[in-house]
Amino acid sequence: MKEIWKSFTDLFKGITDFLKNLLDLLLPPKFWHWQTFLLLSVMLLLVSLVVAEVDSNRELEVDFISVLSWLFLTFAVGWLTTQKPFLFGGISLSPWITAGLICFLLYEKLESNLKYVAIVSWPIISVCIAAIILVLNTPEESTDQKVNLLSKPSFVILILVNFLVSCWLGLYFMIQGIVQQYPTMGEDDLSKSTFVYRLITPSINDYRGAKILNLMEERLNNDLATQRVDLSVPNMKLKLQNIKDEVTKEISEVKEDDFWKLQTPIVANQSGYQLDLQLFWEGLTAKNESYYLSKSCKIEEKVGQRISGTTSQNEAVPIRVGNVECGAVEKKSVNPEDQQEDVKKI
Repeated sequence: MKEIWKSFTDLFKGITDFLKNLLDLLLPPKFWHWQTFLLLSVMLLLVSLVVAEVDSNRELEVDFISVLSWLFLTFAVGWLTTQKPFLFGGISLSPWITAGLICFLLYEKLESNLKYVAIVSWPIISVCIAAIILVLNTPEESTDQKVNLLSKPSFVILILVNFLVSCWLGLYFMIQGIVQQYPTMGEDDLSKSTFVYRLITPSINDYRGAKILNLMEERLNNDLATQRVDLSVPNMKLKLQNIKDEVTKEISEVKEDDFWKLQTPIVANQSGYQLDLQLFWEGLTAKNESYYLSKSCKIEEKVGQRISGTTSQNEAVPIRVGNVECGAVEKKSVNPEDQQEDVKKI
């Protein structure tokens, strides 16, 4: 019996020691401590979870409490990282870590078209926090002395480096925005660029114009597969222009679409048409050379079949429909004078 009682008391003592050590670990040694803000952050997070579980319609309140919890966490982490082992050669990583947490919050709250602002502003916010920490840790009370600290060459260099990083980040997102709206410029020859490097060499089918021509061929084939080829040349040109406008919208409209100009030299014959689908690029190029993408097509009538319900046995009725055969997309250079002559011929 004594052994059972001794085992029970030892177990109870072990549990109490564990809880005491856990409390010593969680509770801050004093009120003004980074652990205090960490506990506040955890408590607010639990409150937001309880509110969201009790009433799912209180999204505004839950969002506010969650943001407040994240700010307390940011302050706790920022304070913690000013101490060892987060000091390297006397330099604290706290400004950059704290700014990273702030920018993450901004990234989550900003609209999708403004999320890049959170990333670009990270170095600037970091150096601002570094300046605040430097001023707060300065024992001198004179304002002039604190200003002199911020004007030291080492701190000025730190400011300039962070602004330089911010500018490079901004340049990256600016180039990405241009490429998204003008994807053909991203497929151009960038070998002489001083700050843009392409990892994969694009093929001719990566051009947006080539995608438009391939979709035009597919759409034209589908449209003529059930009808006769009896359009006049002007009507066929109008049909091709309408098809080009439709397929352009299908692959999401971008600003560069205004720089792709369609020309369709057509030769009509007894069986159909011989035409070239040509998309002239009128935007900027790396070598300032004009070019166009071309796809040669042949449209002829063939005998197809259609199930007719008017016959006694629903027999297949022969009909004459269009058949479209096109070659591969080709990229061709053109001089402005040649282009004007081609327009006159068309």
